[in-house]
Amino acid sequence: MALTRIELRIGGMTDKKDVQIIRQVLDAIAEIDAQDIKPGLVRLEYDSRRLDLNRVFVALAQAGEGYDVSMG
Repeated sequence: MALTRIELRIGGMTDKKDVQIIRQVLDAIAEIDAQDIKPGLVRLEYDSRRLDLNRVFVALAQAGEGYDVSMG
């Protein structure tokens, strides 16, 4: 398995509640192997052969908190 590492900036993510929401969203995506989540920043390792990164962007956008997601 070839893992890809990325960093995402998450606008609107400011506190522990947001970190928990983002963690729940990402935990639901099986192809994500590892994650480091801090307010405003997410680092991921994922299998790029099995996961289209757009799925991550859509899942975060649908979290209902108005997060603005961009590549770091």
